[in-house]
Amino acid sequence: MAMEVSSDRWIKCISTQGNIRGVAIQATELVQQMAERHQLKGQAVQGLGEAVVGALLIASYCKAGQRINLNIQGSGPFKQALVDAHPDGTVRGYIIERGEPQAPGAPLGEDFGPWGEGLLSVLRTREGDEVAAKPYIGTVPLLTGHLAKDLSFYWVQSEQIPSAVGLAVNMEGDRVSSAGGFLVQALPGASALDVRVLEHHISEIQSLAKSIAENSSPMHLLSQIFQSTAFVVVEEKPVQFQCNCSWERVQRALVLVGVPELEAILVEDKSAIVKCDFCSTEYRMDEGELRGLILRLKEASASGVDEVSD
Repeated sequence: MAMEVSSDRWIKCISTQGNIRGVAIQATELVQQMAERHQLKGQAVQGLGEAVVGALLIASYCKAGQRINLNIQGSGPFKQALVDAHPDGTVRGYIIERGEPQAPGAPLGEDFGPWGEGLLSVLRTREGDEVAAKPYIGTVPLLTGHLAKDLSFYWVQSEQIPSAVGLAVNMEGDRVSSAGGFLVQALPGASALDVRVLEHHISEIQSLAKSIAENSSPMHLLSQIFQSTAFVVVEEKPVQFQCNCSWERVQRALVLVGVPELEAILVEDKSAIVKCDFCSTEYRMDEGELRGLILRLKEASASGVDEVSD
């Protein structure tokens, strides 16, 4: 799947004292592109947008070659969101809406956010090195149902890094008018006063959604947060949608289905259709191709070969 060009970006900075770091993201076009791919409307667009920006914030401080998978499972209108993000700024993901009304009397306070109760997990892997390096996974409960607050808790609980996260996705009708967020972290050497000053500046941004709606520039957001704390920019990078699905991956997946199931598909549907959850691309294997795959699998099985390749 080819990369889609986006003008969105992240900007990373660090205080001149080296004890506070931050990253801010603008992702308006990116979130709109992904919403269109998945044909999402309204609150689902905002939910996916929050998850995408949140995953990118985490990935921004990963090492080259790593990948993070953000998995959010909640009891609110969003059942689950899965997002893959990389430190090169590429991302893909999808959201599953609950599809049925919540049970009356659900035990959620009025301040509980749209994600409801559930779990937030971050899986870190190194591309092509899953065997040599054991993946790391950190899981925390959704304490507030507000993704920004629960991501802040994740950083403190799983990474032991005092952090503040902000996320906002603004809509005009069915279109994304602005989307972005920030992550600010206290590093070793940060004093209690340093942290309080930053917390005060963050609290002064009374409505992050309003601030991003008026000016979604990452540099503007960082300047509002740091204010009296001098900082230097260490990286500016575009953030873009990219999915690694392919026809070859689909063929390998169909091989794993097995002959009996493929024969059942052939009888009932005359073809096999596989849809990528992350980008909504459909791959179709027609009747002739499906018969050919089944024949090759049977021949491979008879000869003792484990895999079939074209």
